[in-house]
Amino acid sequence: MGVTQGAGLSLQWFRNQLAPGTPYDTLTGEAAKSPAGAQGLVWLPYLMGERTPHLDATARAAWVGLTASHTRADLVRSVIEGVCYSQRDCLDIIESLGVNVSVVRASGGGAKSAFWRQLLASILNKRVATLETQEGSAYGAALIALAGSGEFGSVSEVCGEAIRETDSVSPAPADAAFYEKAHQVYCALYPVLKPIYGRIAELAQ
Repeated sequence: MGVTQGAGLSLQWFRNQLAPGTPYDTLTGEAAKSPAGAQGLVWLPYLMGERTPHLDATARAAWVGLTASHTRADLVRSVIEGVCYSQRDCLDIIESLGVNVSVVRASGGGAKSAFWRQLLASILNKRVATLETQEGSAYGAALIALAGSGEFGSVSEVCGEAIRETDSVSPAPADAAFYEKAHQVYCALYPVLKPIYGRIAELAQ
């Protein structure tokens, strides 16, 4: 499991600070009208530092590439894309360990949005499924405990009994190819900014 500290929080922060009272569905509807890549705008979702893949409490969120031509729709889309890029970072680490990932299961607030799920599928270039239960890591821990207690013969067996997909979306091929390149730009930003994060934190004291 990978952890993005400011996942759903990124969109919540945007709404609370820049679009108070605006329904999330309205914001994602606007984001859908912005082109892939949000016209060159990239969001780093480090609102609370970061855990994966950068274990860095001093990391700070940022928009990079902002111009006078960007609209609120671009801002929202870039926020959602930035969170998905962060999740792609996590997936890349998992796959680098030799784990064969065929499907990603989404839960939590962002998983309720069809737009967000489709964007996640294209950025991860994986099928993204939602489950009957919206519980995430706690539910997984309970299933492992059932296998460990002997109630089931293996983790695979208990998962086969307890996990049921309710919906899934597949990557859009053209978007997946675009986001493969865009994610590389996203990945290049943290190493560049890392040397000054500590100095930025000092300014806030």
